[in-house]
Amino acid sequence: MEVQGPGGVSGPNRIEPQQVPARDSVGASELTSAGDRVEISEHAKLLEKLSEIPSMRTEKIEELRRLIEAGEFETPERLAGAVDKLMEEL
Repeated sequence: MEVQGPGGVSGPNRIEPQQVPARDSVGASELTSAGDRVEISEHAKLLEKLSEIPSMRTEKIEELRRLIEAGEFETPERLAGAVDKLMEEL
């Protein structure tokens, strides 16, 4: 729609809708080339991946958080396992 500014001394002009050609009169190539484009941000992609994580995984994370907060996560066995994995990588 084309909007005209306020008119002269006699007051504002009427707002007239812009004449758009009918779809049938426009070629198919004109319709596709002038279309809108959508881009999905990296943040949105990450949120989508997070929404696909099964609930079982979420429950496991919550249990690990509880163990860490209670001071029950760092056991000698777990520390030995972490050291072994680190040594393998090095």
